[in-house]
Amino acid sequence: MEIIRTNVLTAEELLAANELIKVVQAFDQTHRTPYLSNQLNFDADMPAFFLGYDEGKLVALLTVYADCQESELAILVHPNHRRKGYAKALWREFDEIRRDYQLRPIIMIEKCFLDKNPDLIRHLGMVLEPDFEYWLTREREPYPLEERADLIVLEASTAHIEAIVDFQMKAFKESKEQALHYVKGALKDENGKLYIVMQGDTVLSSCTVDFSTDYNYFYGFAVVEDCRSQGIGTYFMKRLVNQLIAENEKAFQIAVESANTAAKRLYEKLGFKEQTQVFYAKKLTDFIR
Repeated sequence: MEIIRTNVLTAEELLAANELIKVVQAFDQTHRTPYLSNQLNFDADMPAFFLGYDEGKLVALLTVYADCQESELAILVHPNHRRKGYAKALWREFDEIRRDYQLRPIIMIEKCFLDKNPDLIRHLGMVLEPDFEYWLTREREPYPLEERADLIVLEASTAHIEAIVDFQMKAFKESKEQALHYVKGALKDENGKLYIVMQGDTVLSSCTVDFSTDYNYFYGFAVVEDCRSQGIGTYFMKRLVNQLIAENEKAFQIAVESANTAAKRLYEKLGFKEQTQVFYAKKLTDFIR
């Protein structure tokens, strides 16, 4: 297998990656699509994609999402090319740059894949973290919604950067540098939009929508702590869903950490249903050869 590493996918590579993802998801009955952009990575020059080719065809892929040193990895191998050591080869290629960028990798693995491959964690020298993510989906059904005159929902612009950064530093317990990097990256992303809720001149909530997959994927959704339990998050989500139903043909997807039971209950009340569970696996040793 020939391995190519790159920080940005070409149009041809992106097409091949999406085709591979669809084949793998159909075979494994999985649902999490890895992020195929380096827009939010803390270092734009860092290799973020490791592509494995067999006779000119993309058969294996490792992706790196790293908005900080704790990075999320996805490893996908075509069903017809498994048990050939391709996943191990991709990991070793990634491991060459891991130390250079001081990355602490977490491999994202869906529960249904683990259930079908119970020896995988041991074989790969991994350990599962106790926390995991619920991934939820909702169909394209609009909400009955009464407009609130006191709240404005709008697409963020560069004029809102300072206000959004101030809000997100508190909401996500981030440094100013981290929040600024995220906001600027979200505003530049050609495959996503950053939305906010304002009351007067104050940003009360934010949510980014990624359009690069088969879903409208919501992430970075939060409400300022002092304004929670006032219906702001519910109103924001309903307004976004209704707006996006009018703008595209996609259903909706969101991820929530297992410990955040309040958020999961909110999404379920809003009609989201559990689609999959995604576990975090950390490497303890090198792959067994």
